[in-house]
Amino acid sequence: MTDYKKYALGQLENFLHDCMNAETTTAQEIYDVIRGVVEDNYYTYKKCTSEAYELLALLNGNGKGHLTCDKDDLSPECKKSWSDFWQYSDEEIEEMCDAAEFQQDLKNANEFLKEDKVVKWLLPVEYIDDECFISLPEDLLEAANLEEGNSIKWIDNGDGSYLLKKVEVKN
Repeated sequence: MTDYKKYALGQLENFLHDCMNAETTTAQEIYDVIRGVVEDNYYTYKKCTSEAYELLALLNGNGKGHLTCDKDDLSPECKKSWSDFWQYSDEEIEEMCDAAEFQQDLKNANEFLKEDKVVKWLLPVEYIDDECFISLPEDLLEAANLEEGNSIKWIDNGDGSYLLKKVEVKN
């Protein structure tokens, strides 16, 4: 341990002993002071980091640096920055609409099937990298008496649907 680090930690220990041994000092007061010091350091270093980021952007030739705008700043630069941030391409908007429509269709299909007292679920295939999977909703797990870790047998109905059966493990 460096000499200064040892000195600083020793001082902190002594100050805490002093505070805790003072008759009128409360735990809340000690907490508030420590929290205040940490908060002050956080905001000081956050500001320094932001300034260093802006300077680095300038040094790297990235325009005027990092633009900081608050919600009430009506300057042209901030308006453009805000507009650029929220601007979606037609393709992105179409993808978001398709996804929302698909989710609504799933919800409607599941509600329709439940109303008929036929317990069926329409589940989307999800992808992570090259892996495909489906997430089983809680009501399906409950209806099928399934829990995480259970083995399931997939039976092809020949019409694009599958029947899932819990495999009973015999000991």
